[in-house]
Amino acid sequence: MGLLDRLRGEREPATPAVEGTLRPDARAMRTALSMLHAERSAARPRQGEPDLRGLVRDVLDGEVEAPTDDVRFLISSDTEPDEFHDSEIAPNWEGLGESARAAKLDGFVELAQMADASPGVLPREMVATVRTKALVLAWAFDEVHGYLGRMELGDGDDTIAS
Repeated sequence: MGLLDRLRGEREPATPAVEGTLRPDARAMRTALSMLHAERSAARPRQGEPDLRGLVRDVLDGEVEAPTDDVRFLISSDTEPDEFHDSEIAPNWEGLGESARAAKLDGFVELAQMADASPGVLPREMVATVRTKALVLAWAFDEVHGYLGRMELGDGDDTIAS
C-alpha cells in the first residue's frame, strides 16, 4: 500500500512498506540524519524545514561514518553532494506539497524494493542513488509531515483528533 493511501485512510496497512535490505538501512540512515539535524538545530534554532542540501552534503562528504553500503558506494564513486541534492533530492521535495512528496516517495520506495528483490538487474550506481534518495526523502517526510514535525513547525492545530 502506498503512503498516499495510508494518509487518506483508504486502506489499512497489512505489512510494513519497507522490506528487504532497505529496512536495516532505514534505521541507519534515520540515525545519521537525525544526529546531523540535531547538531544543526542546536547551532542555530530551527527555521522551517530541514536543510536537506546541508544534510546530504554532510553524509556524502563523510561528516559522519557512511550509514549504508549505498552511501559508501556513492562516496567511493566521487558523487558530488550538491549535484546529488540538485538532481535527486530537490526536484522531489522542494516546492511540493505533502501529497506530491508522498507520491514521489512511494515511487522511489517501490523501485528500491524491486531492486532489492532482483539484485544485479539494475546498475549499482542507480540502485545506490534510488535507495539513498528514498531514505533521505523518507526521513525528511517523517520530520516535516509526521506529528512531531508538524507540531514543531507550527503547521495547523497542535492537537491530535481522536
